[in-house]
Amino acid sequence: MSTIKKVIEVLASSEKSFEDALQRALTETSTTVKGIKSIYIKDQSCRVRDNKIVEYRVTAKISFEVMHKWVPGHGAGAAEAVAGSGMPDYSGVEIKTHPDEPLEVKPGGSATAPESGGGYSG
Repeated sequence: MSTIKKVIEVLASSEKSFEDALQRALTETSTTVKGIKSIYIKDQSCRVRDNKIVEYRVTAKISFEVMHKWVPGHGAGAAEAVAGSGMPDYSGVEIKTHPDEPLEVKPGGSATAPESGGGYSG
């Protein structure tokens, strides 16, 4: 099965070096993105003050694998697969497809008329 990858662009900086800026980009991104596979340097620049480099800046593209979609209702196995992937576990959520009680429908009316419950009806 082939994998699908996603690419995001990040900006990072460091007072030490380009390498440190790249590592910062990778470290920070990895706190919310799992499955990182590569980092590509798109651009780099420096901020200068008094003829000295004071900041190294990088623009990088980070690629990572797209996680498999979680399918509700597939038992404990699906919940376990979700547990370590960073995806939310909705297995305990009840989804209602019908209202709790029948609603009385009256023909006519306006969505903004006060007598229909809409608009600025006090």
